[in-house]
Amino acid sequence: MAIILLVVREVAKLAMLQADLALAGHACLPASGSEALSAALARKPDLAVVDAGSFPADSEVWQWLLPGQGAKLADIILLLPEVRLPEWELNQDIGDLLVEPYRRQELHSRVRRLLKKASKLDAGAVIVHGDLTIDDAGYEVHVARRRVDLTYREYQLLKYLAANPRKVVTRETLLNRVWGYDYFGGDRTVDVHVRRLRSKLEDAEHVFIETVRNVGYRFRPQGVETSADLSGINAEPASAGS
Repeated sequence: MAIILLVVREVAKLAMLQADLALAGHACLPASGSEALSAALARKPDLAVVDAGSFPADSEVWQWLLPGQGAKLADIILLLPEVRLPEWELNQDIGDLLVEPYRRQELHSRVRRLLKKASKLDAGAVIVHGDLTIDDAGYEVHVARRRVDLTYREYQLLKYLAANPRKVVTRETLLNRVWGYDYFGGDRTVDVHVRRLRSKLEDAEHVFIETVRNVGYRFRPQGVETSADLSGINAEPASAGS
């Protein structure tokens, strides 16, 4: 059983989600205002389902929910009508999208996938490439002892690339392994997140991610590579034909 935060304002929709998730054995925490969200997040929910119809991209609730803003959520499922998909194509770190009207089986499947992905993360893993350190236990990244603040998706993207050094990883592979499915944003989503990641990590002395033209990206190790355990972070080879 998981604890799922429901950020839904419409009473009927909230009741339907609660009933559908209860059938899968999950407990729900309804919350919408700042005070309720603060209390709900203190209970450390496993993930959130957020209604984009009630809370668009510029809503203040995202100050509480988005990774990198202090939230400890593993991921977020966004519930929205198809016509509003472009609003969320690039500018948010959303774990999954559920288009309305959704099917109960699809909701269960999306929740199960995200929970499974989160459970695979090895909390003791540490990856070191020269001046770059990724400490999964503390969810921290440092470059030359400088702490780098990343969003959840940027963190997962870096971790996957660093766990597969020297391997050319296609954009499709990154979508499947980091986003977990054929994300609506497509290749542009990967490119934008890589660009943001580079802007935070790299400087004249540190270049970690290389672009392989017309294919994808490759992590370029620097210095001695070490890792406590990569078994739980998808440390499998990714080829250009993935």
